[in-house]
Amino acid sequence: MYDLPPQFNTGVLQRCNNSMVNWLNFCPHIAHNGFGRSLRARDWYATDVYMLDVIYHTRMKTYSCRTLNSSLADAFFIPYYSGLDALRYIYGADLPMKHEQGLELLHWLQKNAQETWRRWGGKDHFIVMGRTAWDFSNPSDNKQGWGTSFLEMQAMANVTSLVLEKRIWRSNEQAVPYPTSFHPSSSLHLQEWIDKVESSERKFLFAFTGAPRPQMKSSIRGILFSQCDASSACTIINCSKIKCAHNPEPIIESVLQSKFCLQPSGDTATRRSTFDSIMAGCIPVFFQNDSAYTQYTWHLPSDPDEYSVFIPEDEIRNGTLLEDVFKSYSDEKIKQLQLNVRKLIQRILYTGMSGSDADVVEDAFNLSVKGILNRVATLKQQSSG
Repeated sequence: MYDLPPQFNTGVLQRCNNSMVNWLNFCPHIAHNGFGRSLRARDWYATDVYMLDVIYHTRMKTYSCRTLNSSLADAFFIPYYSGLDALRYIYGADLPMKHEQGLELLHWLQKNAQETWRRWGGKDHFIVMGRTAWDFSNPSDNKQGWGTSFLEMQAMANVTSLVLEKRIWRSNEQAVPYPTSFHPSSSLHLQEWIDKVESSERKFLFAFTGAPRPQMKSSIRGILFSQCDASSACTIINCSKIKCAHNPEPIIESVLQSKFCLQPSGDTATRRSTFDSIMAGCIPVFFQNDSAYTQYTWHLPSDPDEYSVFIPEDEIRNGTLLEDVFKSYSDEKIKQLQLNVRKLIQRILYTGMSGSDADVVEDAFNLSVKGILNRVATLKQQSSG
């Protein structure tokens, strides 16, 4: 892991109090190494999804397979808080310079890490970007488009980027799970939660957490809301009426009581709710392949039927009734899906464990690093062959 100047990581956190964006104070979210403010229940936090940069950096500092000898390293981690630093380019005073995000970092690498940076042309380097790839993929000649151009820079072409949502045609991007609010501090606490999930009474057939998004004409959310509202078998958490961000209690209570959880797209194809539902043992229901299947290939099974339900959006628009679909599943099939979902819980969580537990439990962080090492080994083999 590179020892970058503070301006690229911890220095970004020092600007959390409205100095990057005058209407945004993210200081509360950086507490507890990016987990955020502690909640009443043990190991639960008001975690902000955009703290991914901080969470990975913290874990990497104590990662047992990390070496301080660059000649022994199989891969190199660049601990740049790109997702947080992007705020000043997307919303703040540096908006006119949005195509310049990352230039200073790349200049530093080319000057101070010439040997390691050039050894494999960046193929053995990776970075965590706590936002979707769309926030960093604005072509440099597009002055009006959304986002910065960091991922479009030539120097980033071989670097593997871990993002919340990837562009599926870009092989050097890999989606990793959104952070949830539960970060078990021991394997015992993790197992206690899984036991609670298994024993939870599922009195609702299906659930939906989200906002209707009536301004998005192509969205099926309005139809889902209508069907859920009309069914006594469905429970709704309407995020246009209650604050869902940083307020996990009502959401988790709802999905713990439900068998199936609806996961339509929002501003982009993916959403944090997918991982909230898996964490609570609720079978995710997808309407687009890019909401999970093409994204989280290091963390979720290759066979979607093992743990989820897929209903194409057009079927919803053409009148398919969700309740009828879910009632067609036998109790035996539902139990098998629920069992498979519970097996995924530790794979999608970012634990707060330390010591041997942190190494033994294959959580989202460990699986991400494992995926990186496998990918780097493959790229090196291809380059050598």
